Amino acid sequence: MSISTSRVIGQRGFTLLEVMVALAIFAVAAIALTQAGMSYTHAVSTLNDRTAAHYVLMNEAASLRINRAWPEGTGERVVEQAGQRWQLRYQTFPTPVPAVRRVELSVSAATAGGSSTNAAASAAPDSAAQTGGQRLVIFLNQPTVE
Repeated sequence: MSISTSRVIGQRGFTLLEVMVALAIFAVAAIALTQAGMSYTHAVSTLNDRTAAHYVLMNEAASLRINRAWPEGTGERVVEQAGQRWQLRYQTFPTPVPAVRRVELSVSAATAGGSSTNAAASAAPDSAAQTGGQRLVIFLNQPTVE
């Protein structure tokens, strides 16, 4: 019996094949954990952006009510809130009651040039909701003259 063809009694350890299988399993598990972590980070970032956009819309709605504004037609402007630039758009619609007006506000992150990060967002009124932008609908009473 030669030493090379038989195991020496008392010798312990893993074969190369066992080590390779263990490394493969560890690599697959590490990749899955990394992807889960990246997905979580992306979800938190998205929620932060959506929350900030919602605050921008609520601030604009409060401003319209406080200033007793009566906007007409459509318009857009760039505002800066929460340390970020936002492209804010509004569109007004008549209602069956002449003294009440429906105002649709939409917001999306603005680029350095002031335009929306998504070109389709300015193309169609409902595209803000479809493209990840935020949208808010409010109703305003016509200001009375005192």
